[in-house]
Amino acid sequence: MRWLRTSLLLLGLVCLALTPLAAQGSGRIEGSVVRQDGAGLGGVAVVLVETGAAELTGGNGAFTFAVVPAGTYTISYTLGANTAESAGVEVTAGQTTRVTKQVDWNVSFAETITVTSASRRVERIVEAPAAVTLITEQEIERQAAHGQLPKLLEFTPGAEVTQSGLYDYNFNTRGFNSSLNRRVATLIDGRNPSVPFLGAQEWAAVSFPLDDLAGAELVRGPSAALYGANASSGVLNLVTKQPRYSQGGMIRLTAGEVDTTNIDARWAGELGGGWYTKLLGGLRDTGDFTVSRVGAAEYARPCGASPECLPQEVVPLNPLDDNSIVFGGLRFDKYFGRGESVFTVEGGYADLEGPAFQTGIGRVQLVDVSRPWARLNYTTNHWNALVSFTERDADRQTALGSGANLALDSERVSVEVQTNWSFAEDKGRFVGGVYFIEEDIDSADPVTGRQTLLFAPVSSESSAAYAQVDFSPGDRVKLVLAGRYDESDLHDSQFSPKAAIVYSITPNHTLRLTYNEAFQVPNYSEFFLQAPAAPPIPLQAVVLLLAGLDLEGTFCAPFGVTCGFASIPVLALGNAALEVEEVETLELGYSAIINGSTFLTLDYYRSDNTNFITDLIPQLGTALGRVNPAFGPYQPPGAIPGPVAAILQGTLAQVLGPAYFVMSNNLNGAPILAAASYANFGEVDTEGIDLGINHYFDNGFTFSLSYSWFSFEIVDPLPGLAQILLPNTPKSKWSSGLAYTADRWNASASVRWVDDFFWAVGPFQGTVREYTVLDVNANYDVSDRVTLGLQVANATDKEHWESFGGDLLGRRALGSVTFSW
Repeated sequence: MRWLRTSLLLLGLVCLALTPLAAQGSGRIEGSVVRQDGAGLGGVAVVLVETGAAELTGGNGAFTFAVVPAGTYTISYTLGANTAESAGVEVTAGQTTRVTKQVDWNVSFAETITVTSASRRVERIVEAPAAVTLITEQEIERQAAHGQLPKLLEFTPGAEVTQSGLYDYNFNTRGFNSSLNRRVATLIDGRNPSVPFLGAQEWAAVSFPLDDLAGAELVRGPSAALYGANASSGVLNLVTKQPRYSQGGMIRLTAGEVDTTNIDARWAGELGGGWYTKLLGGLRDTGDFTVSRVGAAEYARPCGASPECLPQEVVPLNPLDDNSIVFGGLRFDKYFGRGESVFTVEGGYADLEGPAFQTGIGRVQLVDVSRPWARLNYTTNHWNALVSFTERDADRQTALGSGANLALDSERVSVEVQTNWSFAEDKGRFVGGVYFIEEDIDSADPVTGRQTLLFAPVSSESSAAYAQVDFSPGDRVKLVLAGRYDESDLHDSQFSPKAAIVYSITPNHTLRLTYNEAFQVPNYSEFFLQAPAAPPIPLQAVVLLLAGLDLEGTFCAPFGVTCGFASIPVLALGNAALEVEEVETLELGYSAIINGSTFLTLDYYRSDNTNFITDLIPQLGTALGRVNPAFGPYQPPGAIPGPVAAILQGTLAQVLGPAYFVMSNNLNGAPILAAASYANFGEVDTEGIDLGINHYFDNGFTFSLSYSWFSFEIVDPLPGLAQILLPNTPKSKWSSGLAYTADRWNASASVRWVDDFFWAVGPFQGTVREYTVLDVNANYDVSDRVTLGLQVANATDKEHWESFGGDLLGRRALGSVTFSW
């Protein structure tokens, strides 16, 4: 645990270095801008007139001026054409002055939307240098009972939410989806919760009730300049609620179809002395849409020579039609001084039993998986230091296609220090940081002690430095430059630049031109996999039976070696020579708030993608030739003389036939059949359009519409490999929704249509047929403490699949009752 001690020491040093000391003769201003009903007003430009210092209110209307010389000040507030001011604000040295400005401005919700993920600082959504979608706290609370986090973004512009099972989702944007997708980097309070071996998200392991989220932001498009590897399609940034600002308790009971029984609980409160805490937990006890494929399949046909088939499995589900997920978490926040800094200690846990997941080697069922995690965070006005730890203990995971147990334990620790500053009289902003991550992976079966997915345990270290500068030379133009440099012992060093120009036609109408470069690193499976692709071959016994020849006794034993012919494994192998996938994207975007009630976003992008990593393909027999250079033709042990070795090779070729040409040596020299591996291949040009419209009516209704179009072209395709680079994405899709909110109840209906497309990932090769899904939600406040909820996914009960090889999905209707205090 040396790395953990080192990380804790680093965080401690950072905390000591950054602990703010009140500047002599200075005080602090904390304030908020609110409507007549007390609701916070976001997106308001707040200026300290005498000094020129400026801030932007967040979604809750709050703002802070950290170091203000003692004196009397005037504060101005501006949002569009609306202005106001607070005069005579007294600041006393060593004290915090609190200001609440109530305004009667007639501004819509759309005008107050702010986001942080595009630039790692607060800015109005129309001024962000990237395409961003925001899911608000209120929207999340209305849907939280279903417990399926990706569904929060199912009807948003550009999002590709592909469901393969009740908790198995492939979340992507802008094409080239796959099972275990990792092209959208996901962060929870800055912590990376992905499975290190695969780089993908394990959505069943979310260890908090969904309504503990304060917001969710999706940045569409490459984002490596600020977020690094595997943000090649975007970033999903999730922020949970701070206990200080979300005090109280909640218990929710949910039950319904697919044998669902969910329990969610949350409590947050003040402990005194600047300490606040939050305790939460939950249970998901459900059936599933997953059914056994032993001897049959629920759609398509058994696999033979034709495509459009589902591979048969050799072992049934165990447990059968039963998911059990238990989770919990505990957080403590300590506020220092006048509240200008906060230290957070947080940890959580999730235990999974039953869910099945679609992977590149077939379906895998989680039988016994635990996911503990911890986070230490120290935040001041200009600095943020974060240490996070994520562990995954998976003693039992069943590969349904082979029956093998795929044990997989992993640990990840990461350290990040970030700073932000204003300059040039607040016309410019700087954000920068450094990042370090260490990962350790072991696939030893706890019963046998043998590795199940790797040749030996694997460890790696990576580090990075990043920065972004944005500068406004005038009222209408903002220039953005950013870049990140990544080093790792897994891949060559990478530099990821970004440049953007944001032009404000008016304060509520902006044009954006952005250039990004990003990269995706092969996961540990693609680098180091050693998994059975078929039963081992008892070559010694076969040759003895068919030809009466003792291979070991004739060719090996006389020279004092054992050749290992008793059982030769047939393996799917990782390729340590893989290069990173790279993407260059040019994007033109338009964002507008029209008449204060309609938010419009329209984005066109064009990307050049190179060095795609294939799914597992045959080691030989394709236009790529031998795809893995580390596993060349079989070489007998060096102790065997050359003439004898040549006779041995000829004998093996005669016995094995075509299979001999994939016979190779493992890393320890033992014979294997290197049946399949990965390779870099291809160059693809892609382009697309994302359209989003949200209209907010004065009478409580909200209408939403989104549409996405996607196209791709393979540059210089090799013969026979055209299907390797399919994007697994429809050419067109759209969604629409209508919601109504009243004082005591709300309701919504959303529909999503997806055009048919071909899905090609590993053994799953077939058409996803056109489908339409209708979801309905409603909530009613019986009292201030009791709320009844109804949520129906796929309300028309139209059975369909969203990835070929995924489950046949039907309706799931849930009812809930929430008690809060």
